Formats: sequence, C-alpha cells, structure tokens
Amino acid sequence: MSGSVPVQLAEGTYVGTKVKERAFGAIITSETTFAPNQASDWHFHVNPHFSHILEGGSKEVRKGGTERQLAGTGLYYHPGVAHQNVDYLPDTRIFNIELNNDFFATFGLSHPPPSMMFDDRFPFNTSGLVRIMKEHYLNDSASAIAMDQLCIDLIAPSQQDFRCFPEWTGKIRDIMHDHWDTPLSLPFLAAELDLHPVTISRYFSRYFGCSAGEYLRKIKVERAISLIKTATTSLTDIAYECGFTDQAHFTKTFRRITGMLPNQYRKI
Repeated sequence: MSGSVPVQLAEGTYVGTKVKERAFGAIITSETTFAPNQASDWHFHVNPHFSHILEGGSKEVRKGGTERQLAGTGLYYHPGVAHQNVDYLPDTRIFNIELNNDFFATFGLSHPPPSMMFDDRFPFNTSGLVRIMKEHYLNDSASAIAMDQLCIDLIAPSQQDFRCFPEWTGKIRDIMHDHWDTPLSLPFLAAELDLHPVTISRYFSRYFGCSAGEYLRKIKVERAISLIKTATTSLTDIAYECGFTDQAHFTKTFRRITGMLPNQYRKI
C-alpha cells in the first residue's frame, strides 16, 4: 500500500458509478459501472459484500498479490480487508450484494471469514450470485423472502466447521474439480479415496448438500457462467465445451441451478 491509509467505504458505497440500488431489508443490491482505466484508492468496506462481474473487469490488488478479475467472476470482500482496483476494462459493470449486521443478527449467522477471500477450500458459488441477481432485477412481492433464503444459502458453506468434516471430503472435491470433464463413477472415486463406494453414496449429500451428480453439474455450470460472459462462441459450443450432451440439457441444467436461461444471462 506504499504507506497509504485505506479509505473506508460506507454502507452501500462502492468504487464506480451506481446505476441502480435496491434494499431488501438488511440486504442491499446494486449495479455499478466504471470508466476505462479507472483506478481506486486502497479501500475497505464496512459490511461483508459480494460482487459478480457482468462485463469487463479490473486488476485487483490485495495483500500478497495482484490478479486480473474478468467477467463471470464472483468475489467476496470481508469488512476491513483493504484492496485496490486498477486498470478497469471498457464497459465494466459489476453487480453487488451487501449484507449488513441486521442480516446476521436476524438469522444467527456470523460473517464469512476473511479466508473466503483468499483460499479455495470450497470453490466460490457464482451460480448463487446469479440467482440473487435475478431477484434484484425481478423485484416483485416475493423477492424479499427469496433474497433472505438465497443469501443464507450463499454463505452457508462458510458457517460450517470444516474441522468436523472427514478428510475425504476435501479430497473428493479436488478430484471432481480436476476431472470434471471426464466420466466419473463411484467405483473410480472410491478407488482414488480408498473408500467403499457405499460410504461415498451415503454421506456425500450430508457434506455437500446435494448428490455427487448434481455437484458435478454445478461445477460445469460455474465454468459455463464465465465462458458465457467472456467467450464469443455460441451457447451450443459452450454447452459441449462444458461437458453437456447437448444444448437442451445445458439450458435445462443452467436454468435449474442459476434460475436463468443461458441467453438471458448473456444479455444482462
């Protein structure tokens, strides 16, 4: 930070120009736009918030390094953790979700830890951000209760005590992310983990909140989210690249997991 003192951004305040903002109780959602090559001061936020890059992106400087963040990326920002954004690309747009302290008090939850900004113990739930974004734009009489549930689901993994998880859960997650584009089977996973296939079948849903097949589909959709925003190829090509048998299967799965059709998401 070269000796500079980071700026504290108040609730609902972000770098960039705010296009629209909505409040759903203790949840604040907004969209912001940025000028090409814009650079922010070192800053931090007073509340936990999440960002989903819709177009463009920037270089984000955090303690320990700099990383280019592009469209389709989901990010978490812990309150008080300083960072800087520079070199914004043309037409950059970002969707923001901010949770104030009333949200955590109401539902008896704690802030996601700072480590969620930096480690990958559980890959980021970008599809969850897309579902929340859909409610932001829909904004009907059911959106407030939907927002509460979706935000609880978004931070749920951070509320779990990973020390209570068996060691194999971390290993199977890594295997599935490494082999997402190859046919997987319970016998293959069991051999890799030196476990009985029935053990995986019986306990996978307990630790991951879904079946192994559904978890694999989520991995593929997360990959598709990024490609839809950054690739110029057709949705059919993206479907095949992400391991779906055809576009119809891709469309159905994408909609079930994100709440949106792929072409709807591409147009936002």
